[in-house]
Amino acid sequence: MHSAMGTESHKPSIPRKTGRIKIQPARNTKVREKEITAEINPFPNAVKSALEKVLKPAISKAAENLYMNQPNLSKAIRELEDDIGIAIFDRTAKGVVPTEKGREFLSYARAILAQVAEMEALYHPDNDRKLRFDLCAPRAGYISRAFSALVNEIGPDADIGFSYRESGPMRVIKSVSNEVNRLGIVRCQTYYKKYFLGELTERGLKHETIRSYTRAALMSRTHPLAQKDSIDENDLAPYTEILYGDWSVPSLPVAEARQFSRIHEARKTISVFERASQMELLGTVFGAYALVSPEPESSWTCFGLVQKHCELPGNSFSDLLVWRENYRMTREDLLFLEKLRTSAASVPNK
Repeated sequence: MHSAMGTESHKPSIPRKTGRIKIQPARNTKVREKEITAEINPFPNAVKSALEKVLKPAISKAAENLYMNQPNLSKAIRELEDDIGIAIFDRTAKGVVPTEKGREFLSYARAILAQVAEMEALYHPDNDRKLRFDLCAPRAGYISRAFSALVNEIGPDADIGFSYRESGPMRVIKSVSNEVNRLGIVRCQTYYKKYFLGELTERGLKHETIRSYTRAALMSRTHPLAQKDSIDENDLAPYTEILYGDWSVPSLPVAEARQFSRIHEARKTISVFERASQMELLGTVFGAYALVSPEPESSWTCFGLVQKHCELPGNSFSDLLVWRENYRMTREDLLFLEKLRTSAASVPNK
């Protein structure tokens, strides 16, 4: 798979105490549950201790939140500092403050714990008994409006959990394939559509085309091209494109992957991962533009932006709803699909 993000660099691992697992073989080569003993690694709890300590003004309050006494909290943090080889806190008579390295560590730790909490919430047994609707999709106004329409129709009193994530196409495919999300919407360029369909088949996913369109150029109303009726490749060449950094194509042959790279590397680009960042940069970076799925004019005017028709090579795209072959859609899924089709039909396709 070729990705616009490039190859992820190798990150050094954080030294820690490793858990010890001893497995004793049982009769007939079976392993009995009672014969497995393990020492649980204390690292995650120690990280939580460190975070509680920096987020609360007093160590006693942190200990209270973590349901442990103050000496045990201090001991856990000191052991963590020994394990990773840095001082997380400076200790003074007035209390504790994070060191420079400690602030860096705590920033990473917060992100890790947020992901752990998300996983726990997703797979907690209580959630399996609760109705839920979840979707992973590209960043598009017509999709978020369909999601809003679904939530409003079901109503605030319904006992149902909602989850809506925006991401690039390969993340969507993997999330649905790995049962992280039940439904997904994959955005693919028509030129590369056969590779996307091959990936869906290989992963046992079904699909339905929701919308086909040509992208428009989105820019500030003060952009030098804002007064043109139609924009071509040469018009855009001097300017900077604001694009999403997680767009990629699965299983490209080497020759096509090189061509893909050459095309993208030849352009002036800024990669972002949020719609809010894209809107902000379009309004503040001189000459910036974005190629987007067309939306009604009302979607952009509040940001001081205009949408212009484009005549570009390879500018045909499709949005595909995807789900697992063995997945039976719920009433909420079918209602969302109805809202999605209605929303897609209400927007221009070029």
